[in-house]
Amino acid sequence: MRRRGGRARRGTDFLVAALFIFAVAGIAALLQTWNSRDLAGDAQIVDGDTLIVAGERVRLRGIDAPEHDQPCTDGEGTAHPCGRLAARHLAMLIDGGAVGCAGHDTDRYGRFLGVCRTGNEGSSLNAAMVGDGWAVAYGDHDGLERAARAERRGMWAWEFDRPADWRRQRAALEGEALPRAGLDAALRRIRAFVGWGGHHE
Repeated sequence: MRRRGGRARRGTDFLVAALFIFAVAGIAALLQTWNSRDLAGDAQIVDGDTLIVAGERVRLRGIDAPEHDQPCTDGEGTAHPCGRLAARHLAMLIDGGAVGCAGHDTDRYGRFLGVCRTGNEGSSLNAAMVGDGWAVAYGDHDGLERAARAERRGMWAWEFDRPADWRRQRAALEGEALPRAGLDAALRRIRAFVGWGGHHE
């Protein structure tokens, strides 16, 4: 009887935990709907995954591009400025046109997280950066990253640290502390866990 009761208790605990996760995910989805907003205008390139649109800094959701001064290295040990090349590629995709971004939350640095497109109905810049090999998947676009890596597109032609790893290594060397993730980041992780996408930062 004691063993059966233990199994029942474990089953109840699992059910409660699952219900809690889905409840939080549901609340996050509602917040996403309530907080949705759009930005549009000419874009200023900050780096390969960050723009300034309508005076607001926008981080391209679900991707991570190399930092501005982050290098890649070829087989002979020659460094290539992957961060600057990624920013240049994003500028090429935009080609001086207007950009529209849609999103619903911010990252730990306070940047608006959005999916951005050229023009009104253009293709996703987020997806294009990963598909072209100038950013890695960071909550979305895993399939595009696998294809870019297999075909050695963009920075996949060389060796490089994933941008998040490079930031942590650099912060450790310089004795800096990265900003801690808050409630928004926790909600994004939960949404990603249950398959609703998200951004890990």
